[in-house]
Amino acid sequence: MGGQARPKRGTTYFKVSFTRDQELYQICARQVHASDLYGLIEISDFVFPEGRLVFNPGEERLRREFEGIQRTFLPYHTIVRIDEVLESQEREIKIVPLQALPGGLSRGPSEAPLIKSPER
Repeated sequence: MGGQARPKRGTTYFKVSFTRDQELYQICARQVHASDLYGLIEISDFVFPEGRLVFNPGEERLRREFEGIQRTFLPYHTIVRIDEVLESQEREIKIVPLQALPGGLSRGPSEAPLIKSPER
């Protein structure tokens, strides 16, 4: 098949973006699966940036929030995006207020999954 060869297991991680309390969270993890618990995504084996010289309060908040957590379960409708990223790329975890995002994110009908607002 003509396509890129898939990297060896362990050389990638997942960057997961999800919403919570009017904020967009971005975390990194090695394992992301559909859960046996209906309607949930299971995220485990969290990966945090190492050796940073600059203090990032959002990063520290995420470290504290997920400290000691082996796995977490998120409802499908809170997931904005999941990317598989090569290990060689810099890891970035952060929390961003939804109002601060360019173009913003808005809720669709009945609190459906987040969708990007169209440009006008």
